Amino acid sequence: MRHGEPKMDHRSHLYRHRREPAEFMNLKKLFPQFAQVVFFLCLWAVPSHAQFPRSTVNPESADRGAKTYASNCAKCHGEDARGTATGPDLLRSVAVLHDRRQMLNGKELAPLLEKGPNHNFKFDDKQLADVSQFLTQSINSILRSGYNAEPTNLLNGDAKAGEAYFNGAGGCGKCHSATGDLAHVGSRYQPAALQQKFLFPNYGLFLKKKVQVTVVAPSGKTYTGDLVRIDDFTVTLHEKSGETRSFNRTAKTKVTEDNPYTGHIELLNKYTDADIHNLTTYLATLK
Repeated sequence: MRHGEPKMDHRSHLYRHRREPAEFMNLKKLFPQFAQVVFFLCLWAVPSHAQFPRSTVNPESADRGAKTYASNCAKCHGEDARGTATGPDLLRSVAVLHDRRQMLNGKELAPLLEKGPNHNFKFDDKQLADVSQFLTQSINSILRSGYNAEPTNLLNGDAKAGEAYFNGAGGCGKCHSATGDLAHVGSRYQPAALQQKFLFPNYGLFLKKKVQVTVVAPSGKTYTGDLVRIDDFTVTLHEKSGETRSFNRTAKTKVTEDNPYTGHIELLNKYTDADIHNLTTYLATLK
């Protein structure tokens, strides 16, 4: 033993070795959590287009596919591939959606086209790829927000018609003003956010107003507060005092809601697509 080195305690050495298995077991317990963290970090690091490849379309191939489809398939499945009385909707077909999602270019559609009921089409690989591209293009065109990362064609309405709806049938002018609370609203929000704000004003990242609820219990006592939850059987509210109360909705329990967005909610059952586009286009002009 060198001068100045601490003297090794044989018992301490044994004790240290006895502890190692317990520490190792703790690491084993932590490993699944660590592995999860690593997995999600790796997933986050992979570009989204690598995780979920885009179903891209070659326009020339899709055009050729449209001609092949028109001469062979449209009679039963419709010119827009949405089906007829004699043929199903291809844009909702699991096989077609799988072909589009995995970009298979019709490889798995060949057996269906050749041996399916009332089918006897022996397309070559190029024809299959073209038909696949046509169907992919057709599906992309009906997606809720189009196939782009951002919604498109939101401002293709009639601004004048939107203004008339705002001040007339829509009743928007009863609570809002184009020169008051909505002044410059077209500059504050992108078209997509603007549309969502008047369709669903109490959702998403927008400033939310709480729904107030008043409950008159069978005893006659009244309780008022912010609505927490309501269904056919119970109602829960949060009082200003900080207390949360729940009530059974019996025949003798009276429940009254004061929802600041009632007007918006009622309009959801009345809007036409034209109303929504016209109103969005009008609001976007309020710069």
